[in-house]
Amino acid sequence: MSDAKKAREALYDLISEEALLSHAISNPKILIEAKSVIDTMTGERKVLAEAIFDLASNNEPISDDALRVHGSDEKVRGLFAKLAPLTPKVTAGKVLDLLRSIAARREVATGASAAFSGATEGSGAAVGIISELESVASRARFLLQGHQTSGGISHISNQNELIEDIMWRAENPGKIRGIRFGFPRLEELLDGLQGSKLYLIGARPGVGKTALAGDIAVNLAIAGIGTAFFSCEMSKLQLQQRLLATLTGVNPRKSMKGALIRSELEKITAGLKTMKDWPVWIDDTDRIDIDLLRSRARRAVSKDGVKCIIVDYIQLVRGVEPKSRQSKREEVGEVSGALKALSKELNVPVIALAQLKRTGNAYNSSSSMTEIPRPNLESLKESGDLEQDADAVVLLHRDPSQNASNADAIVAKNRSGGNGEAKLDFANDTTSFSESRDQYI
Repeated sequence: MSDAKKAREALYDLISEEALLSHAISNPKILIEAKSVIDTMTGERKVLAEAIFDLASNNEPISDDALRVHGSDEKVRGLFAKLAPLTPKVTAGKVLDLLRSIAARREVATGASAAFSGATEGSGAAVGIISELESVASRARFLLQGHQTSGGISHISNQNELIEDIMWRAENPGKIRGIRFGFPRLEELLDGLQGSKLYLIGARPGVGKTALAGDIAVNLAIAGIGTAFFSCEMSKLQLQQRLLATLTGVNPRKSMKGALIRSELEKITAGLKTMKDWPVWIDDTDRIDIDLLRSRARRAVSKDGVKCIIVDYIQLVRGVEPKSRQSKREEVGEVSGALKALSKELNVPVIALAQLKRTGNAYNSSSSMTEIPRPNLESLKESGDLEQDADAVVLLHRDPSQNASNADAIVAKNRSGGNGEAKLDFANDTTSFSESRDQYI
């Protein structure tokens, strides 16, 4: 057997594709629940699988007449006639696993071949080749796990996702579609945290953007939802102290001074035990570059099952291009664009924190000199690209001159709905937020 034939047999399995179709003809639900596998099939087998999927999605019978009306040609209908009476000897689950494995190998082989050509021909920068290999590995893991990779062009008539979303909302009126994160009013405004979306939380220094992000991480962890927290400002120890204080309600400064009473020590002991099992991963690499962040995020999602990524904060993440070649605005724009692309690639929400300007005419100036003016979208440092890339922007406002324990979370941009505000209470002892019972209407 030639090497080319061996390679083709390792990367394609037409018999298994036909076995899956035989299962699907009698039980179309298999393809509806494993849509990503259809995209990996080949030739008329893929065409038949897509036709069965379309018919099943519309609750139509799977028959020769139905395929003809659907527009399938004679070759596809002939394949249907061949496979319909057959009963595969291997279960549908095993066939799906095999096809996913083959698709993952094919993705790796194709990507490795392109990377080898780029490396040996010198046609691209090394960092670009490495980044593409990391993307290939991520896509291969997703295929192996049964996830569908995003991207690609499709006709507007492909409405499966749209129909599914409409049906879900009709069956679940008033419910949040995305992930709940412990702040009901914000959840309502944002429709929860949703995959493929970039959320920006902006605040001036000292207002509490890291505290709010930590609260979200704690609430997700308690619900068993995995989070990767990229802490560019705080060390891992500092962040752990913050999260522990939020969980236990014990002032971390008392712990550092060794001034704990017995009840507080018991709370901390119980909290440490709870935190040990949390699905939370912390990366405190100082001034991490966006390529390394993306690589580690991909691994966290594919290997550890992470469902949310938090970056604290975006202006501390370095771009790929040397600083001498671009302004700070351009660097932040590169990072924000890469984070948005990452959220779409991994289909997880990405929460990026951003520093707001301390002073200046970017604020509403109607208030007195002693008050800290409320922020708006123009308050974002290097604002342009941040605002454009973000699907939602939440601006955190807290004015110690008025009441240091009160804060507003202002939804200033929201592609999933309207803007609005949530009133928050701030606990200075534990540096944490909670939603106030006295909400805006």
